[in-house]
Amino acid sequence: QMSVQRLTAWNGSKHINSGDGAQTGVGCYGFIAQEDTVINVLLGGSTDSSIAENFKTTLGLTGKTLKSGALIVVPLGQFINSITLTSGSIIVYYSE
Repeated sequence: QMSVQRLTAWNGSKHINSGDGAQTGVGCYGFIAQEDTVINVLLGGSTDSSIAENFKTTLGLTGKTLKSGALIVVPLGQFINSITLTSGSIIVYYSE
């Protein structure tokens, strides 16, 4: 079950382009592709600063192009803390 905070982007959002380079310390729970997007790095973990898990692998995003509107959410209690895009753009949603 998704919390009201997650459904309403309670703690805000941020637009990230592929030209923005590596984004670290992100602390978000998910993102929506704004156009066809390829993820280069997607790391996180169980705290808003840990980088213990490769979400690109565990979420099956390796070698994939996300289509515009694709919603990617990590499990409850997990955070995305490092994102680098090869191409495209996303809007990340911050954790409650």
